[in-house]
Parts: sequence; structure tokens; C-alpha cells
Amino acid sequence: MPRPPSTPAADPSTPPVAIGPGSARHRVGRRALAAAAAGAAHALTLSFLPGPLAWPAQILSFAVGLWLAAGAASRRQAGLSGFAFAMGHFAVGLCWLHVSMHDHGGMPWLLAALALLLFCAYLALWPALALMLAHDRPGWGWVAGVAGAWTLAEAARGWVFTGFPWLSIGYAHIDGPLGGLAPLVGVYGVGLAAAGVAALLTLGALGRRNRGWRAPAIVAAMTLLTGLALGELRFTQAAGEPLSVRLVQGSIAQSMKFDPQGAVRAMRWYADQVATSRARLTVLPETAWVVPWTHTPPEIADTVLEGLRANGGALLLGVPIVDPVPGAAPRVSNSALLMAGGGPGSRYDKQHLVPFGEFIPWGFGWFVRLMNIPLGSFGRGAPPQPPFLVDGQRIAANICYEDLFGEEIAEQVRAPVSAGMLVNMSNLGWFGDSHALSQHLQISRMRALETGRPMLRATNTGVTALIDHRGQVLARLPNLQAGVIDTQVQATAGLTPYARLGNLPVLLLAAGLLATSLGLRRAGATDATKPSSKIAG
Repeated sequence: MPRPPSTPAADPSTPPVAIGPGSARHRVGRRALAAAAAGAAHALTLSFLPGPLAWPAQILSFAVGLWLAAGAASRRQAGLSGFAFAMGHFAVGLCWLHVSMHDHGGMPWLLAALALLLFCAYLALWPALALMLAHDRPGWGWVAGVAGAWTLAEAARGWVFTGFPWLSIGYAHIDGPLGGLAPLVGVYGVGLAAAGVAALLTLGALGRRNRGWRAPAIVAAMTLLTGLALGELRFTQAAGEPLSVRLVQGSIAQSMKFDPQGAVRAMRWYADQVATSRARLTVLPETAWVVPWTHTPPEIADTVLEGLRANGGALLLGVPIVDPVPGAAPRVSNSALLMAGGGPGSRYDKQHLVPFGEFIPWGFGWFVRLMNIPLGSFGRGAPPQPPFLVDGQRIAANICYEDLFGEEIAEQVRAPVSAGMLVNMSNLGWFGDSHALSQHLQISRMRALETGRPMLRATNTGVTALIDHRGQVLARLPNLQAGVIDTQVQATAGLTPYARLGNLPVLLLAAGLLATSLGLRRAGATDATKPSSKIAG
């Protein structure tokens, strides 16, 4: 294996340059500012660039952040660079959260901005910890440490406090060569490969003066080619006849959803789309009904049921469901309800709830009271929940935020009764016409690619779309426009390796890489402390 580039020895004839504390602080500050700028550019690759450009831009901007961290004089400074990079990344990538708190929640602008920055600072602690753990003299062990530590940090961010895995770096690679790894190792495995390639490019750049760039460049190219080759593998196949589907996007302004008159107008419009549908399945967005089905005005309920009886189809309705609980307050669920001409049938209750949106974390009631948003404490659906059955096809539902959690979607696919397609019902009206919509589309595309299942998306404001089992968008509606997609969906059967095993293999690989890096560092430190000896010939 090629040796990592070594640092040239200082010329003993050159006197050392005195660097005062002030200049050292200035260098650290400049590095942090540069890292924050690189992180902001990195977020743009996950939000605005089209597919073919997103993946190389992500790797290059990430490599810049790694180059700045590699130049740090200490582990603490490397962590500071990682924190600054991540703050730029999250502040730009998640700025749409300000819209929900300020525009819809009525929170003062500065207070909403402060809340956003504090949340980003929490998220940034994970990348900072990763680059602190990986900090070492750049070499092969450093590359392994970066890939392993970054992946473990992303996985931890997606689990601690119920998790927030938004903006994981693997999402930039759906249309790139590393996307071929998704059916095998999921988004975290794609992110591990992307972090490794970026670290290899950084290592090559640091060793360019003594031709130390060649070996890292070859390994990086081999990694990309491996992903490209694995993308040709097929783990699933078509199952059954295509299902005709209508996906409905209401584009109901968030300010009107909970207004009683606005809610009735929305239900009436949705009912008309159901009545005119000729599809075997019509899908409405999350909380298309903001009241339980039993509270539907009779004339609207009749329109829906008569339409379903006329075409013999089914309706998947996003609606709250209230269940009585003896001796306690009723339980309210954010649910998807399957209906036919005879009325309500089976249901799916959301399992992974949104902090501050569907439940209030302990000790944060004061924060929620600062916003004028109708939040509630929803009941949590209990896994496993069987898929819906429509015309012989099994459909696994997830609601809005739930499709961030790939392993939970994989569990639905590999359940005792496997589903042949996925459906996501969302309402991102809280975030306006922001890049949250395109980011969420990328998330759904990754879930389709990981599981080898088509994904149906019915959303309030966007992005309503049909995604095939290869993660490609076959049809979509413009954002913030009411409309429908009438299409045919082909279900699939068979399980990808990721659907079978979830995140466990990539987490073990990441832990092994980090352990190898730490072991090499310890061995190098031990060798450095041994006295050198010379054996006479």
C-alpha cells in the first residue's frame, strides 16, 4: 500500500518564525469562516443543483471542509472547523424552519432566527465530534477515520432524541455513481463512500508536491466505478398487474387549513377529485381532512362515497382519527384511512412523530407557547402495521417525516406480509415554496432506491410525484399548484440487501474503519516514542 505523503522536514538553517497568540487566533478564525462558507456551498448541492451536478459538487465542497480540518493544529481546532462547516451546512440547508416558526407560528423574526441557529448548533456537534475523532496526520488511517466517524455521527444524529437525519450527505448521490450502493447499504452507506472519496481527494491534494496524489486518486476512482457497476444489479422484479392511481395535490394555504370555512372548502375540492377519479386508488395528502371523518359535512361525505361506489375504487385519506381511552383523554392519531364505497376500512397510524409538531419534548412547553400553531400531542402508532390491500396489491404507507428513516421503511417492506409499493402522504405547507420540498423529494427517491419499491407521493403543496423502483421521478406536479396525476404504477417483489438487513452492516463497517484508524494512530504514536537504534554491519 502506498505510504501517505510525509511532511518535509524544516530547514535547520532557517530560523523559526515567531507567531503570537493574536495571529494564531486569526488563523483559526479565518479557517472557521472558510469552513462555514464551504458548508453553506455544501448545503446548496443537496438543495438546488440538478442530479448530474449534485454529486461531484457535494464531494468537492466536502473535500474543502476536510482540507481545512486536516490543516488544524490540534484535535480541538479540527472539531472547531467541523463545527463551522456543519453550521454553514445546516443553517443554509434548514433555513426553511424559520418560515414555520415566524410566518406561520407568529414567533418574532429574531427569536425564530435564534431558535434556528441553536438547533443548527446542536446538529453541528455531531460533525464536529466526527472530525475530532478522525483528526490525525493525513494518511490512509485518516481517510478511514473520516469515513467511519462521519457515518457514525450521521447515524447518531438520526437516532438521538428520536432523530433528525435530514441533509445526510448520501442524498446528493441518487443520480451519481455512488447511488448504486443504496440498495445494498442505504443512504448511510452511500454517505460513507462519499466521505471516503472526499477524504481521498483531500489526501491527494495534500500530497500533490511529491506525487502522493496518485494512489488516493486511483482508490477514489475505483470507489466510484464500483458504485456504478453495482448499480446494474437487480434485486427486485415486477409483480402483478399495474395499478391505476390518482395522486392529488390541493395546494391549500397553511393559513387556511385550520380555518373552519377554509377546511370545508378544501374538503369539498378534494371530494370532487375523488368523485371524478377513474383510478383504482386515489391518494390525498396528509391531513387533507383536519377533522375526523365522522365530522365530515354530510353532503361532502356523500360525494366521496358515491364517487367510490361509482368507479369501484378505493381512497387513501389523510385524516386525524380519535380513539376513546377508558379513564383518560381520547387518543388522536395522524393517520391514513383506506376507504371504499361502503365507508372507512383499514388504517395506518403514524409511528415516528415530529418533535414540536406532533409531540412536545419534555421541558419545551414554553417554546411551543411562543408560537401560534395548533399543535397537539398525537398518539404513536404501534409497529408493525399491515400494509393496505388494493386490487391485490399491498401498499405500505408512511406519513410525511417518517420517510426520513430508511430502516423503518425497510421494516415495512420486509414485514411478514411484504408490500409491493410505498406511499408517502405529506403536508409541507408549513415551509412555503422553500427547498424543503425538493429535499423531501430526494429523501423519497432514496427510500425507493433502497427498497426497490415504487413510491407514490401525495402532498398538499409539493412535491406530488410518482417515483419508480430505481428512484427516478416519472411524473410530478409543480409546487404550490392544485392538480392531479393520473398514472399507472407497477409493484415489485423481492428484497434488496438493505431491505433485508437495514443499517447494521454499514454501521459495523463504519465502526471497523474508525477502530482501524484509532489503532493505526496508537501504533504510530508508540513507534514514535521508541528510541531508534542502528545495527552495525
